[in-house]
Amino acid sequence: MFTLKHFIITTLSIVFLVSALLVLSACGGGDSAKPSPIVEKTTEKITDTDQGEEQEPEKEPEKEPEKEKEEEPVCETQATLAENHFDTEYSYHNPQASTVKDQLLTSFIVKESAGVAAVNYPVSMVFPLPPGEHFYAGEFHIKNDEGVVIPAQFNVLNRWWAKDRSLRHVQAHFTIDLPAYTTGKPDTGSKRFYLHAGKADAVAKNSVCTVETDEEISISNGLITLNIQKNPLIITTPAGQLTSLFTTEKGIVDKSFNHKDIKIELDELGAQRTVVKISSQTDYMSPTDIKHGWALRLYIHANSHLVKTDFQLQNSALNTVFSAPLYYKSHQLRLDGVGATTTAELKADNVERERITSQGAGYIGSPKVAVFMRDFWQRFPNGLQVNDDGSLDVELYPAWSKQYLNNDFVNGDYYWLDDMKQTYKELLFDFSEQKTDEDITRTSLHFQYPPVAVIPQSYYQKTSVTLELGGYFPLTEPETELARLPQYSDKDFSQLHGAYRFGQDNFGLDLARKSSTSGTGGWPYSNRKFFISGNPKDYYFAQNMAKAEINIRPQWLSGYIHDDDFENVMPTTNPYAGATWRKFLGHGVATLTRSYIEDSQRIAKPRDDQHAWFYHVEQAYLMSGNKWLKDWYEFMAEFKQAYIQELDPWPDRSNRAEGHSLSVALSSYRVTDNKRLGQLLKNYTSTIHSKYVLAPHNISVGTIKLTNPKAAVFQQGFLVKAFIDLYNEFPDQEVTLNLIHNHVEWNYLYANYSYYRSVIDYEVSTTASGSSLSFVDAAIWYSLYAENPKYADHAIHFVQYGIGGNKPYGSWDKWQGQYEAQLYNYYLQKHNRASD
Repeated sequence: MFTLKHFIITTLSIVFLVSALLVLSACGGGDSAKPSPIVEKTTEKITDTDQGEEQEPEKEPEKEPEKEKEEEPVCETQATLAENHFDTEYSYHNPQASTVKDQLLTSFIVKESAGVAAVNYPVSMVFPLPPGEHFYAGEFHIKNDEGVVIPAQFNVLNRWWAKDRSLRHVQAHFTIDLPAYTTGKPDTGSKRFYLHAGKADAVAKNSVCTVETDEEISISNGLITLNIQKNPLIITTPAGQLTSLFTTEKGIVDKSFNHKDIKIELDELGAQRTVVKISSQTDYMSPTDIKHGWALRLYIHANSHLVKTDFQLQNSALNTVFSAPLYYKSHQLRLDGVGATTTAELKADNVERERITSQGAGYIGSPKVAVFMRDFWQRFPNGLQVNDDGSLDVELYPAWSKQYLNNDFVNGDYYWLDDMKQTYKELLFDFSEQKTDEDITRTSLHFQYPPVAVIPQSYYQKTSVTLELGGYFPLTEPETELARLPQYSDKDFSQLHGAYRFGQDNFGLDLARKSSTSGTGGWPYSNRKFFISGNPKDYYFAQNMAKAEINIRPQWLSGYIHDDDFENVMPTTNPYAGATWRKFLGHGVATLTRSYIEDSQRIAKPRDDQHAWFYHVEQAYLMSGNKWLKDWYEFMAEFKQAYIQELDPWPDRSNRAEGHSLSVALSSYRVTDNKRLGQLLKNYTSTIHSKYVLAPHNISVGTIKLTNPKAAVFQQGFLVKAFIDLYNEFPDQEVTLNLIHNHVEWNYLYANYSYYRSVIDYEVSTTASGSSLSFVDAAIWYSLYAENPKYADHAIHFVQYGIGGNKPYGSWDKWQGQYEAQLYNYYLQKHNRASD
């Protein structure tokens, strides 16, 4: 068995002086004196993050004597972001235009989960804001428990695009120390902080300075420097040059950074954190000659030797109508100057229960860098290898292994990516040359399970922003926090639906619907539990499932623009339960230019419109601000324009297909501000849906051609929920509001939460269907809007007593973030009624 010392290679004869790194810095380092505490009085009650209980106002700390500050070197040549970037619409701070005064918004807690103290570790937090109150991302600050403003950077996650373009969600980045968590003791391993409106400067020590010219980008924080030469692309780090080596099916090494048309973007820019994205699109030349696409992200933090590095491999060609699976032998990243003179390796090559439950990321060390891979054991095969020639290989798809399919390795000596599949892995480079074994163990644990910021339920309820259906947020007593990490049992290491839950194309995915996306039964996922529990394990679960959705399913084309590419590529979700989103020419017509070779097959299917359960992806995004999720939404914002305009060969007009499609389109708009999509959505009910409305009840089943059209209330629940979100998102939605009313009134008077029944008669159904759970919260929303309790009373009766002997499926006694019962519990709390 490997031990830590096997992986940490110490070569004392090769040492780089820290002063040499400082010479390379574009903006210099230097310490700054501890800022004097900024103290203010407040009469606002603070809400405990975990329990939602009110506490006495925070006491004013004793003011420390004023200290003369050492000036932090200023980055005189900081680069600028693109004009269309979210952070450039408004200036970071505008004291002339802003009227925001210093005000406490909420307290929050940052929790350590892995059981070791966190030291100078970067943390990010997403917080919501109601419309009309804030426009400038820089008009916030964070204080610690002593009343001291800590250095933090604030970036726009999204705005109220269709209203006044005020801030909606903002992401804060800061670096902190945390005590260790002790399992079973929820009061350990955490610190409280305070989020304030109003600008208050606290300059980060060794802040990030980014300098861009036509030839290169240089990023330095006084401790490390990264240099990115643009053409040809050369990435230089403190441990040598970084390269990407992709070995094709024919055994030819294709150097990713030598590809044509490489795009380099400043994804995020600031003194606390800067992110660079570099990418190159897939190039289809023939069925057996596909040049892989790729994307790389580099995250550099203030006062840190850590550089997070994500690499995405892509098989998503836009220069062809149909494509093929991309077969290859291996893929690795290489650093060529790590200073090693001996060899060492670490391999993840199977389901290893002990490794998976050991909590830490896989890692290997060398004199100039230690490398960590998140989910190293969970998403095997993976490898890390230090070589005696001074290089280090990060084996994202190791040459010594091959594709793991469902529950075993294939016979052939290859990997493959399905067409329209893009998948990324996450690395962390620690370029400190003063690392101890303890430091590396600590970093391994915190990279796998990073500290998590927890906002109180009461703040989500007060702002009414983050959740669907108008943001109504019922308060729930959280479960006792017994552990903060995933807790695995024997069944987690047994096969389920023909696959293990671990492996490169299994981990985090709903295995029951991996290939059977249209399986009967069930209802959409919801991963909102973290907003209720404040438990980091629920955060990790939500992130893993969202990442699996975009990593494993073949459902995106990077760079796709509807106006430019639709006529040529014509991607579609047709047919029902289809195997691809490529152009549909009819059942039985091939959509691949090459068949899968022996012992390989399509790994997973994309979702069809009737089962487009993507709700959990936006939920995870509003916890983490994960930029890869935003990338996927940028594709979806273009892709769904076809459905919204009925450009698919056979648009699926069923109520549930329309509801799910509208919902993912709305999510895409909220995340990306795609203006063309926004305009289409704003006019959707009046220009598209209204064509299918049937008398006498003025509701739709998606067609006007049937002699006895029928609808099921469960399907209408998905549709009406989407209409509610459409109404809340855009102004001038009278048509949408009338449609909501028509559906709710029809269910109240006639359908009675039933299954399929006629929508053109006046018969009253006497037996409900348990599947109609989806309509309960929609009916209660309209009751709240119309201030008419009859619709809510009807829904509550269905839940508590049933109709015709049937109650809705699901869990209703309290809301813990599940798909159902959000507004049901909110309404009961608002009117002080019992849940049963």
